[in-house]
Amino acid sequence: MRNPNNSTSAERRSRRASTRRARVLGLASLAAAFALTGGPAVAATDDPSPGGSGSGPGNGTSATNVLPGTSFLTAGKMEADTSTTTSGSVGEYMYWSFPALAEQDVAAKVTLTLPNDLSSATTWRVDVFDGIRRHQPCASGRPQVSAPPPETEVRIDCGPRTIRPWSEAWSADPLPGTYYVRVSALEFDEKDVGRKIGVKLELSAKGGGDSGPDAGQDDALKAPLVPVTQAGKPLQPGQVAETRKVTLAGFDSGDDAWLSGTTGRWVWTSAGGVVAMLLGVGGYLFSRHPRRWFR
Repeated sequence: MRNPNNSTSAERRSRRASTRRARVLGLASLAAAFALTGGPAVAATDDPSPGGSGSGPGNGTSATNVLPGTSFLTAGKMEADTSTTTSGSVGEYMYWSFPALAEQDVAAKVTLTLPNDLSSATTWRVDVFDGIRRHQPCASGRPQVSAPPPETEVRIDCGPRTIRPWSEAWSADPLPGTYYVRVSALEFDEKDVGRKIGVKLELSAKGGGDSGPDAGQDDALKAPLVPVTQAGKPLQPGQVAETRKVTLAGFDSGDDAWLSGTTGRWVWTSAGGVVAMLLGVGGYLFSRHPRRWFR
């Protein structure tokens, strides 16, 4: 009589073998597809960055929907020579940031699309802050514009001075670093707070060359400034003044007599100290016992 347990175990072994063969065939097909395509298939994207800029500096391309921040810390990150089209609201501060280098002329152009049913006229302004968050005045452009209710488009722009590679501590010259652009409404009706507006920001950065401390000047400052140690004696062509050999020997040369030079200074200082001591003692005795002096 045939044992049913043996038949059941044989069926299980056959099922396992077939499963293994299916897995091997599947792995072989995946390997063949990988070899033909040269790698795993991924979806091509135009914007690898989370901010959606999709462009590097200097490309002049568009950055789609870079949302603005409400402060310096949450500013929307952009690159120079790019633009973005996004939305905002009336009554809020809108910040964007972008890197800028020395000797560049940066500019921010903003185009606002307003609703046609605002309650009153609004005044809009764009401000630019340099690499250490100092407000920079606009050397070019129209940074502030007032728009009456019928007007639905406002254009404002600001271009600060040329960025300097260095600056004095008391100066307010623009320095390189992360620049910030702020768009805000200065005057508006409280009924219009929160109304949605369209914002288009265009950033540009031109120039950028020699970033040394004497950038933009002639080559005269690049030569070393050597002081003339022998006044009245002109240097010959190619001759350099011996500035490192200056000593104090010339101060006391030919003047070593008594009470002159270094020795004289010590003697007169000591004598002055003794005279001051005697005057102090005499003044004390005179003020302590004044009657003894007039008896």
